[in-house]
Order: sequence, then C-alpha cells, then structure tokens
Amino acid sequence: MSNIDPRPAIRSLEKAVDSMHRDLAVQIDGVGSEVGQVRGDLAMTKDELTALRREFEEYAQTAARQANVQESTTVVGNLRAELERQFGHYAVVRRTSTGMLQAFDVGNVTNQVVSQVSEELMIQTPRYWLAPAIVALAAWSRDDEEVAEKSVREAFSRDKNKTSLFFALILRRQGRLDEALRWLRHYLTSLDPLALGREFSIILEATSYDAFGPAGQALLSEVMTRWCAELRTRSEIVEDQIQTWIRELGTNREMINGNEYTTIATYAPDWSTFAAQLEQASALPVIIDKYEAIKSFDAPIPSSLEDILDDILDTLTEEFDEEELPLRREVLYHEAVIETRGDLDLARDRGDHLQKALEERIDVVSMQTRAAMTPELLGVGTQTQRIAIGVGQDDFRTGVGRFCAAYRGQAVDNLKLTFSPTHSNYATTYGFPGLTVQTNDDEQDVVSRISAAWKKSFDAHIAKISFKNSWYYKPAAIAGVVALISFFINVWLGVLVLLAGAGIVYYQGEEARQKCAADIAAAKAAQASAVEHTTGIFRDCVAQFIDARLLYGDLDAQEAELLRLIDTWPTANSTPLEGAS
Repeated sequence: MSNIDPRPAIRSLEKAVDSMHRDLAVQIDGVGSEVGQVRGDLAMTKDELTALRREFEEYAQTAARQANVQESTTVVGNLRAELERQFGHYAVVRRTSTGMLQAFDVGNVTNQVVSQVSEELMIQTPRYWLAPAIVALAAWSRDDEEVAEKSVREAFSRDKNKTSLFFALILRRQGRLDEALRWLRHYLTSLDPLALGREFSIILEATSYDAFGPAGQALLSEVMTRWCAELRTRSEIVEDQIQTWIRELGTNREMINGNEYTTIATYAPDWSTFAAQLEQASALPVIIDKYEAIKSFDAPIPSSLEDILDDILDTLTEEFDEEELPLRREVLYHEAVIETRGDLDLARDRGDHLQKALEERIDVVSMQTRAAMTPELLGVGTQTQRIAIGVGQDDFRTGVGRFCAAYRGQAVDNLKLTFSPTHSNYATTYGFPGLTVQTNDDEQDVVSRISAAWKKSFDAHIAKISFKNSWYYKPAAIAGVVALISFFINVWLGVLVLLAGAGIVYYQGEEARQKCAADIAAAKAAQASAVEHTTGIFRDCVAQFIDARLLYGDLDAQEAELLRLIDTWPTANSTPLEGAS
C-alpha cells in the first residue's frame, strides 16, 4: 500500500476545485460587468437616449414642416399660374377701366380708341360684369345713349350689385351727385342685409371718407344703423361675431419653444395640457401688438375727392369675381401653411379664419367684423378697419373674456412626474420599481422617497451579489470525498489531501469574498449616483415648470392691457359709418 502514488488523487482534487473556481468566477464576472456598465457609463445613459430621441423627433417634425412649406410654395405658384390662365383677361379689363377714367380726365384719347378697346374686351370676357360696364362708359363718352343703355342692362344682368355700385361711384366722381344717389339707393334697396356680397365693403370704405357727400352719408347711416340694430337682436349673429374674435385670438398664438422644457416634457405625462394653456395665453401680447399698430397707424389721407373715388373704384374693379373663389381659397390655405412655417393644424385654423372673409354672402354685422380683422381681403384701408373695430368693440371684449376663461378653465398648477423602471440606465440595470411624484411635493420628502425606492432596488441587487457561506459547501464536500478516498489508500496521504483541499477551498473562497465585497462597494456607489441622477431630474422638472408658470403668469396678465386697448379704442362710440375724429 505504501507504494501507491497519491499524486493522481491530488490532481483530481485540484481539477475539481479549479472547475468550481472558474464557474464562480464566470458568475462574478457577469455581475461585475453589469456593475461596470453602470459605473463607467460605457453606453449612453437613459437621459442621453431620451435627448437623442427628442432631438430626432424635433428634427423629423422640422423636416416635415419644411416639406409642407416647400409643397405649399409650389402649390401657390401653380394656383397663381392657373388663376392667370383662367382669369388673367379679367385683370386686363380691370386695368382698362382705370385707364379709361384717367384718359377721360386728361382728354388725350379719342372716343374711337376707347370704344374699340372696350368692345374688344367685351368679346373676350363674355361673363365678366365689368366688360359691358366699360362699354357703357365708352358709349356715354360719345353720347351713344342706345349702346350705353344696352351695355348697362348687360352688366346689370351679370352682377347687378357691383354694376349699381360702380355707376354710383362713377357718377359721384363726375360730380353728378343726384344721379349717383339714385344708383346708390337702387343698390341699397336690392340688398339683403343677411346676404351681402364682398363688394359691400366698398360702402364701408367710401363712407369712411364721406365720399358720397352729406346726402349720401345720411342715406347710408340710416340704412346701416337700421340693419345693424335689427340683426343684433338675433343672438346667433352676435354669438358668431364673438366666436370670430375668439378664433382671431386663437390663430395668433405662438408656438412654445420645446427646447426650454425638454425634461419636464419627458417625465410629465400632462405637460401637453399645460403647454397648450401656455400657447393660448401667448396670443394676448401678439394681439396687443397687432391692434396697437392699427390704432397708431397714420394712414395717408388722399388729397382730393377724385383720388378717394379712384382708390375706391380700383378696389371695386380689382375685386376678384366669384368664379375665382375656389382657387383663391386654396391660395389662402397654402399661404397660411407658409406663414405658420409648415404647422398644418395652425395653418388650417388660420386658413379657415381667412376664408371666412371670402364667403360669397355674409350679413352686414359679420361684414364689419371681417373688415376689422382681415381688411386686406375685403380691400378696405386702415381707417375703415379702425371704425369697424370700434363698432365691434363689445364683441371683441366678450371674445377676449371667453378666450381667457377657456384656457384658464384648463389650468394646471401641478404636474405628475413619472419615473418609470426604464427612466435611466441605472433603472434598467438595477430593476428600479418605478415612482410617481408631484411637482408641488416637498423636495425633501421627494428625495427621501427617491432614496427609499432606489434602496429597495439596490438591496435586492446587493443580496444577489453578496458572498454566502454556502459557497463552501460543494468544494468542501468534494475535498472531503477525495480526502476520504485518500485515507483508504494511505492515512498520511489522506491527511495531506485534506489539508491541501482545505487550503485551496479557503484561498479561493476568500478571493470570491473579496470580489463580492468590491462589487457591493461599486453597487453602493452606483446607488448614490442613481439617487443623485433621479433627484436631478426631479429638480430640473420643477425648475422648468416654475419657469413655464412664471411665463404663463406674465402672458395671462396681458389680458388687462388688451381690455384697456379695447376700452380706449378711438372709434368705439362710432356708428357703423362714422369715422374717427
């Protein structure tokens, strides 16, 4: 028995213990790599990923808006080309009518030339009311009563309202006041105050300059006052004006700079509600600037009645025909897309608002409201606009009150912040349970709750990676079995194997214990960093929300200034036809 070699048994014991060591090392290294991932932040943090995603979304949104602008720019160009193709000859008629009046003033064009040109345009524009109207002018110039009457009837059949107004202005320009008043009276009696064409805005413009003289002013004042008094007894008409002013406010809101509120937008599910409230309030200073400019604008006053009438006639004759309306509406929408830098929702709201001004038939009260907001679409000047704003003062004021009340009714003074199990790389790595807090919660309380949540997460993690005495069970058992076998071979060999196995097990156990201790220390350091990270997010959210609320407060306070502007409007006490003093 003494000749038996113990070395194979010892090598077997060493191999078994080494195998257990390698298995344990692999497990420890796996845990260590996870810890190292957090400790070194080798990949991107969750914040970086979130910021990158937001930047991408903003880029995609910007790119989409730029594409919308480019598309609308192309469409506008195509639509204008189509307008020119279909209705370009109308513009020739309009220019000719103006040139004809100027030629009559100067007297340097023969009746023959005037007649020839007007008759050619009559042939080229078989549906346009202005063509026979200028043929009638040419006939009057050469005292051809028969042709003049035929042409007037033809123009009247194509558009009786514009024709009546045209000749009223022409006759007033020629100083034939009685005849002008007859045409004006004929025009007014043919109107339905609930269904006025856009040409009625010419009346508002003419009377703001007293273009028809005292008698004409008295006639128009009586008619307009009666119409407005009657229609304002109808609640639906008054309500429509108020809603129009509310839309005017809403379409002038500004976009909130998302870069200033990236953190709270990420962690506050209800941020969009407050952002919408903030955007609505942003309309107030915009409206103040817009209407202060109108109030203070020093519009040039024409030097003579003829100049006034020429400007008004230009507006009437240059007014696009009803046939052009579908294409004009499309142009307005796409121009709104360009103006809003590709924001389709805002463009749609603004386009709808502008297209209201192009309605073929509207009531007299709405006509004045349109003149107050979109004078350029009705062809009236700033003086007429100022008067119209004063006439609609009460509607404007009520609209402001309702507009502000609406967004205040959605007021948010506190936001919920959600820290999900994936809100950071720490959270994903260490199994964060999730936590919800409020922006108005006490900061110390929130920090304590954050710390407690992270402690719960890391306690579970540390428990998994902590060294346990049970690690010794398996290698000790193997060493014992090998030593027992060795005892049967040789007592001293058994003792030697037992001592060697115990030493190997103890050494490798201590090595594993130290490794676990280092990983625990790293985990605790990561825990402190995780607490600091989540706490930093909370503080950033609170700071951004405070800034947003301060901005909202400043914007919302502008209501008082806007109401002051409305209450002190210079033409607020005017009748529908009185100008500013």
